[in-house]
Amino acid sequence: MSARSFDALIIGAGHNGLVLGGYLARAGLKVCVLERRLEVGGGLSTEEITLPGFAHNLHSYFHDTINIMPAYTDLELQRFNARYVQPPVQAGMILRDGRALCLYDDLDRTCESIARFSARDAAAWREIVENYGEFCATVIVPALYSPPARPSEQMLVMENSAEGMEWLRLGRMTPLEVLDEWFENEHVKALVLHHLPVPRGVLPDYAGLGTVVPLVVSQAERSQIALGGSHVTAHALWRALLRHGGEATSFTHVAKILVEEGRVRGVRTAEGDEFHAPLVVSTIDLKQTFLDLVDGEHLDPRFLNKVRHHRIDEFSIFAVHLALREAPRFAVREGHEDVNCALRLNIGFDSPADFVELLAQIRLGQLPDKLAFIASVPTWFDPSQAPPGHHTAFLWQLAPYEIRGAKWEDVAEDYANRCIERWREYAPNLTARNILAVATQTPRDIERRIVNMARGGVFMGRTHLAQMEHFRPLPELAQFRTPIQGLYLAGACMHPGGGIIAGPGVIAADILFDDLKLPKWWERSEQPV
Repeated sequence: MSARSFDALIIGAGHNGLVLGGYLARAGLKVCVLERRLEVGGGLSTEEITLPGFAHNLHSYFHDTINIMPAYTDLELQRFNARYVQPPVQAGMILRDGRALCLYDDLDRTCESIARFSARDAAAWREIVENYGEFCATVIVPALYSPPARPSEQMLVMENSAEGMEWLRLGRMTPLEVLDEWFENEHVKALVLHHLPVPRGVLPDYAGLGTVVPLVVSQAERSQIALGGSHVTAHALWRALLRHGGEATSFTHVAKILVEEGRVRGVRTAEGDEFHAPLVVSTIDLKQTFLDLVDGEHLDPRFLNKVRHHRIDEFSIFAVHLALREAPRFAVREGHEDVNCALRLNIGFDSPADFVELLAQIRLGQLPDKLAFIASVPTWFDPSQAPPGHHTAFLWQLAPYEIRGAKWEDVAEDYANRCIERWREYAPNLTARNILAVATQTPRDIERRIVNMARGGVFMGRTHLAQMEHFRPLPELAQFRTPIQGLYLAGACMHPGGGIIAGPGVIAADILFDDLKLPKWWERSEQPV
């Protein structure tokens, strides 16, 4: 058994762990980020799972916060090769009659597309952007990178203006209720709902999350993808960590968080090696941290009971990755061709009723026969992700973790074929000749690959009102500190949640620097090199 000493240890080299490690290392702390897998990055994963030369993004792909993510500039990720492209056509819905509804990176073009379906909704969309765009940019977005305020504090601020009171009212409604009040066209409503499950983890009937609607409408034109694949951003974070003296391990499975007299003193790996530090930060899921890694004798039984009952996501994803000779071509009417270069494709979710039907099947544990999914063709925007002249594509079908009366490994191939057939109804050239190879990723595969994503839940905690903001993951943990001195949290189970937003990593850095009484180098006009 060997032992090494550091100033800080971070469990998990997902993007939040790497971000936090980068901030600490740049301040001069001796930092080690411990990772059980071979590669760093967590959900920032790109691999050749079909054929050599075809790069497939296995988890995170739609990055809609890069333009406002503090870590991107603070850690100089572009310097380390994290580069992005923002497609002009941000999202597109293809209908069976050949029409397409598109959202653009330009408000006028978006409203023109919506007006084809409803002039009233086009005007409403513009009004929402004008009314809420600045508010979301100056109030809501900064809150994603700040410790969550107490509910009473939020309410006191909001109730002092008519706009704030309206926001509070929306915050007592479901997303679908807000959409029904604001829009008349079912297709427009469906395209907004399409942005909720991924990357936000929100479902249409979640009470108290109606404010997600103005956030989506006013920010829906910002999605970007990483050039070279999402793993390039992971490698940029890794390089930034190493550049400032930090370390990252691989194949290091932390088996125990070491605690003495109520204070953390390090970790022990499954191989018996010990890493010692007065500061340990867990970026893995809540239950694994407190139920598996910390001996129960160090924690209040009532606290542990709350941890056991923490709710994880109620849906997962069945993914199908395609290696193609040529990109899908959608059969659309003249004048609707822009959908053939949309970043985010809505296939099968024509109305809110489609979401209701699919979610009912998921909640019953059924293998959904409602085939409707999120899809994309990365090589439209980044040809480097496939051999010259070829393409990649994928679809994400929302699905349950467990299927009643069946096992995922027994149905995955057939279900993938059914999903592809569904896509072919809209893009006839997705023929057997065009498809060179297919790879699937079931909810079970997701959990096996990244153990933090328990039961295939990619958000590490349900995104509903009882587990958001000051209640995420529990009120006792909302400020990123734990009952054990020196042990902190910084994973997606924390505010503001999952997705490649890096909010938990940035907020944890802010809190740790306060507790350690370190100067916040990123707030200085001249940052260290």
